[in-house]
Amino acid sequence: MDIAHLRDFITVLDAGSLTRAATELHVSQPALSQRMAQLEHQLGVRLLERGPRGVRPTPAGRSLYRDAQQLVRQFDRLSEDIASDRDGVHGPVAIGLPTTVATHLAPALFSWTKAHHPGVHLQLFESMSGYIHELLLGGRLDLAAVYREDDARRPGEVPLYSEDLYLIGTPDPEPESEHEVSVLELREVPLVAPGGRSNLRALIDRAFGGHGLVPTVVADVESLGTMIRIAESGEACTILPLSVFAGNRRPRDVGARRITGPPLARHVAIRTATEFYEPRDAVVAVRRGIVEVTRRLAGDGRWEGIRLAGLQR
Repeated sequence: MDIAHLRDFITVLDAGSLTRAATELHVSQPALSQRMAQLEHQLGVRLLERGPRGVRPTPAGRSLYRDAQQLVRQFDRLSEDIASDRDGVHGPVAIGLPTTVATHLAPALFSWTKAHHPGVHLQLFESMSGYIHELLLGGRLDLAAVYREDDARRPGEVPLYSEDLYLIGTPDPEPESEHEVSVLELREVPLVAPGGRSNLRALIDRAFGGHGLVPTVVADVESLGTMIRIAESGEACTILPLSVFAGNRRPRDVGARRITGPPLARHVAIRTATEFYEPRDAVVAVRRGIVEVTRRLAGDGRWEGIRLAGLQR
């Protein structure tokens, strides 16, 4: 199998059309179509469904697309390592960070990498946790911060920290305590939360389900900033960690209350793209940097609301 054919295949699916892909690759559409036919013949399976609106992958095509992403990335990086005559750690490292993590970690990690490994080129992706997880599974990332329900150690992961979740906003009627609120007290409180792909939404749904309740989610919001602004408006509340309050925002200004009965918490780990082999030196170095930066920010009081895990490099 030719690595060039895999690159072409990825481009075709990304473009959704043989014609658009041919334009991007600077080849004719018939030539590209022939390459795809050759690839299907070599593998003995149909990879593409062709239609008037473009192409889409078959189940075998989806599987190949996922694996081809990783193979092409590994090939490119192997080529860079062999061709480079520079000393020290170098090369690109793609990292996916949910927004609540990126707010604190990304700037400090950039500074750490620049100071310790200037040959490493960071590629930072910030989004909601569900999309970050998709990028990791699709082979587009080397490292990703992932949310877990517990702090158990898993293959390919280094636990970073744990954090409690808080009700953000002022519900009507207000709870008795200014500092805490139980899940039972939230049964009729209008909430905005991420959609079903989000770890946070799953955590909220399970917490309410444990009491035989369903949360009153009045809107699915895939933006951290928008959730906070809606909570500040008083029209609905949201559930988030204290770590979202960076800069001039203060938790007490929007009535942040720790959720109890039982406490609602989540755990954050840094995960490599594969659990089956040790990643490249550059990835290991950046993972070590993430651990060091997280420890320093928490120790300096610059990352409010987190409890460090037993961090190992």
